[in-house]
Amino acid sequence: MKTAIILAAGRGTKIWPYSSTRQKAALPLANKPLVRWSAEKLCRAGIERLVVVVGYRKEQVMNALADIDNVDYIEQKDAGTVGALLSAVDLVDEDRFAVLYGDVLLNYDTLANFISEQNNADAICSALVHPLGTDRPQDWMCARINNDRVDAVIGHPRDAVTHRIAGLFALTKSFIPYLKQNIGPMRSVQVGMMPPDEPHLEDSIQATIEDGKEVFAVETTGIAFDLDKPWHYLEASYHWNEYICSKIEQNVIGAGAKISDGADINGKVVAGERVEIGKGVIVEGNLVIGADTKIVQGAILDANVIVGKCCTIRRYCQIERNSTIGSDGYVGHGAEVSGLFLHRAFAYHYGEYWGILGDNCDLGAATVCGNLRFDDQNSVHLLDGRRETPAFGANAAYLGDFVRTGVNAIIMPGIKIGSYSVIGAGTVVSDDVPDHTLLYTRQEQITRQWGSQKYGW
Repeated sequence: MKTAIILAAGRGTKIWPYSSTRQKAALPLANKPLVRWSAEKLCRAGIERLVVVVGYRKEQVMNALADIDNVDYIEQKDAGTVGALLSAVDLVDEDRFAVLYGDVLLNYDTLANFISEQNNADAICSALVHPLGTDRPQDWMCARINNDRVDAVIGHPRDAVTHRIAGLFALTKSFIPYLKQNIGPMRSVQVGMMPPDEPHLEDSIQATIEDGKEVFAVETTGIAFDLDKPWHYLEASYHWNEYICSKIEQNVIGAGAKISDGADINGKVVAGERVEIGKGVIVEGNLVIGADTKIVQGAILDANVIVGKCCTIRRYCQIERNSTIGSDGYVGHGAEVSGLFLHRAFAYHYGEYWGILGDNCDLGAATVCGNLRFDDQNSVHLLDGRRETPAFGANAAYLGDFVRTGVNAIIMPGIKIGSYSVIGAGTVVSDDVPDHTLLYTRQEQITRQWGSQKYGW
């Protein structure tokens, strides 16, 4: 198996506010696009050629893979994952090939194990599966597993399954007729469920099972995230940082870097060229820093922090565990931040933020993200008309690209703010804000005379 097809064409509207400006396959994790991570791991595992199906914001995917050899692109012609896959299969020469959903994050061992096993397999189809754990089956394409076989694929069931489909498959050319016969919507659902009117690859897999074919199941061996919703993105970033930083075994210091003897570093550091870590800085674990970044004046960084190039981190700010700061970012005086900051995101002067902060966002002084509700509960999110309570990141804030807040803005738990929006000074944001919105508070002012006469003079 030498060819892999990556499906990276969908709009990904559920991950709003990031879908407004981004192809979700190109969303950055640890300051590298997701699709880039996937392509590099596939090539490392022995895949020699990539066929990438593109569509919405295709330039972002193509830019992420621009310097990788043997990559072909094809635009999606018809709807659904079946339409995406049928757009690409004619470009595959070998009988057996891999298919990877572009919004899936897998650790290398899981991906390499799957590729290795399929190189010696003869099944018409194999699927990577991931234990559901505490996840709700209603949120996923699921599978009933019997030893190393898939007995059934069920779309978003309400009960009694143990695994979900993890977005990596091995198919043979003899599977293609099952794709062509699939016109959607998905048939393999429990009674009363209402699938969208588009064909799904998973339904074609179920058709092969019903036709008496064996479908092999390979279970994941580590990280497996589907970046379907904003909180999935935040959770994937948290665990991906931990995974990457756990692999650091020794200090790697680039040319021209300066690390003060007065810095308190309790872990290993991977630092790019001309990095500066100044006196009084505290680092509580492993740390990755991009070139030309300055961390100075008593900044505090917890374990497994990843900082991009050309950043400034200074003046007693704090960056919490497993957080990422994108390139050209700035975290200043007394700010406390946690989560994922994308490119050129700014936070300063006693602000507090937990969540995802999009490109070119500017948090005004003392902007605060509330993340503990008075009732100690997780926030309920409305997603395409459906109420959902995430297990991770329910009370985080999710700001799209090009958002600005004024001084003393307060963002209540679980709020999403659309791209190209402005939140005025002193405004309390208690509901999601659409893209391209100005939200501000009009204050009533009262003017009266005052002076010494009020004190009896």
